[in-house]
Amino acid sequence: MHKSIAELKKFTGKCPRCSLCKFPPLAVVESQRYSTVCPSYDEYKFHSHSGGGRIVMAMSLDDGRCEVTEAMRDVIFQCTLCGGCDMACKYSSDIEVLDTLYALRAESFARRGPLPGHQRILERMTAAGHPIFAEGSKGDWLKEAGPLKREGGDFLLYVGCRYALLPARRPALLSLVELLTRAGYSFSVLGEAEPCCGRMALDVGDRERFDRMAGATAAAIRQSGARRVVCADAECYSTLRAHFPKVEDLKVEVLHPVEVLAAAVRKKKLKFSRRRDQRVAYHDPCNLGRLSETYQPWDGKIEKVLGQLIVYDPPRPVNRGTFGCYDPPRALLRAVPGLELAEFQRRREYAYCCGGAGVAYAAFPEFADNTAAERMGEATAVGAEAVATACPNCVSNLGSATAGSGLPVLDLYDLLAQAL
Repeated sequence: MHKSIAELKKFTGKCPRCSLCKFPPLAVVESQRYSTVCPSYDEYKFHSHSGGGRIVMAMSLDDGRCEVTEAMRDVIFQCTLCGGCDMACKYSSDIEVLDTLYALRAESFARRGPLPGHQRILERMTAAGHPIFAEGSKGDWLKEAGPLKREGGDFLLYVGCRYALLPARRPALLSLVELLTRAGYSFSVLGEAEPCCGRMALDVGDRERFDRMAGATAAAIRQSGARRVVCADAECYSTLRAHFPKVEDLKVEVLHPVEVLAAAVRKKKLKFSRRRDQRVAYHDPCNLGRLSETYQPWDGKIEKVLGQLIVYDPPRPVNRGTFGCYDPPRALLRAVPGLELAEFQRRREYAYCCGGAGVAYAAFPEFADNTAAERMGEATAVGAEAVATACPNCVSNLGSATAGSGLPVLDLYDLLAQAL
């Protein structure tokens, strides 16, 4: 059910070239300095690097008016797939900008293959079954966590590749295990048998590889017998909710740990007692926020009535980012004694990307670093003393040396475990 640029033309053809995809809606803008939402446009300063510019590319390709040149391929992938343009556009329309960006990547991949940086990721996936360049296997973390169930419990904890394989991220995973255990939850894990969800393959345009990996992951989840899956990594969470339904019917509830832990706090099963006297800005990960809404298929007719009004029969569901996971992480931070929650000017569905999404860092590292620096500068502007986020990729990219703000970047799991 992946859409091609030709299939999406009925939506992209409605683009009025207004350029609102570059900016958050005026109603939520708090200052001129932080009044953009598209990292790609901010970095490269050409309309081609905006959602609307890439829509023009997709329509031009479909009409046969251009080819995927090397320069065009760079433009297509000089993007974090953060969905900021999609949310900004959908404030007043129903144009599927993000779907078009994915379709454009798939078209570029089919015609010209991957960029060198992305080729390395695909080769790693072929060799190791995952895209992480690290030693060890996905079950090694269990040696530090102690014995955990392999089946049964309240839910299946789907750990994800970054938490399982990156040494720098493993302490946060162990913090999460402690939090869930202290909250009284019983859960199982797949350990060595946990497949990669395949999201990076989708992001580089290799849809066939993604479909295979999604199928293997779905089969492992079904074999586990779990009815609820809690994804430790926000990218896995977004993938299982927003992309798996296009190729696999999981028939399970997909949650993120912040939702589970926030429920435990509400029910007084988890309490934080250690003070943290610090002003902390919460960064909304793209994959936990606007990109996490469940995919809603639609198969209907599009008609024009009264000569101008477009009508969908039946009514077409449109994801506008509103129902992403925004409140649970904030509720958890507010439950920590002494902690003062600071808000970015660009937040929730209009949050600015960390720069690490869409595998941009693998091909255009300077772009990813500059985007992180922009976000950390915004944290300084709101008086934050630290930044917390619920995504290992955001922690890595915001915490990169070139971010330059001097503010610590904390994984939310670590911060909460320290407050126990």
